[in-house]
Amino acid sequence: MKSITVRLMLVLAALAVVPNALAADSGGGNIFVDAAYGTMFGKQSSTGDTGSSSSSPTAWRADGGYRWNLDDARSLGLEVGYVHFGTIEANSDALGFLSGNTTASAMTLGINYRYLFGADKAWIFQARAGLMTVKFDEEYSSFPPDGRPPTSGSSSSHQGGGYFGFGIGRDITQSFSLILALEYYTSGDTGNYNGGNSLSQGFIGLGAEYRF
Repeated sequence: MKSITVRLMLVLAALAVVPNALAADSGGGNIFVDAAYGTMFGKQSSTGDTGSSSSSPTAWRADGGYRWNLDDARSLGLEVGYVHFGTIEANSDALGFLSGNTTASAMTLGINYRYLFGADKAWIFQARAGLMTVKFDEEYSSFPPDGRPPTSGSSSSHQGGGYFGFGIGRDITQSFSLILALEYYTSGDTGNYNGGNSLSQGFIGLGAEYRF
């Protein structure tokens, strides 16, 4: 998965440079950056058997890219971004001898579509979809009941996946918009010894976009 991450970073660097060359055409499109903050819902993670389990549903993402104008209402472009899913699972066995938690984050690469509607063409419908590489970080602790000293450790794993989402919003100014976003993220299973980690989550949150 390292190669996927490197490719995403190279695309991000390209998107930071290429739009400068396109900016000479004032009607060609816009560079955009956006961020959204909200909550996750749905299946959190697939893990081994535990006595209790919980998760932190708060998540956020940040994206940037370039959209080309198809006409005065529609635009289509590329985006790269980062998603922080937070703690997708915190668990312990029934007796409290073992505990652990798993956090997840992802790099994304996809397409971004924007459609303006309404009499003043200030209302927005937005759609986005693409691929991602997810990083799972696990931390665990063991408290043996037989008097042996406690132990702890950590591990990381990667898995590919995809995402798609929709949003409805409104332009506040010519350059700034607010959008209510509904998105879905999914990944394959890492398949490790503890049953593996995977994502199958929805996200709903409020986003803001700035174009220049």
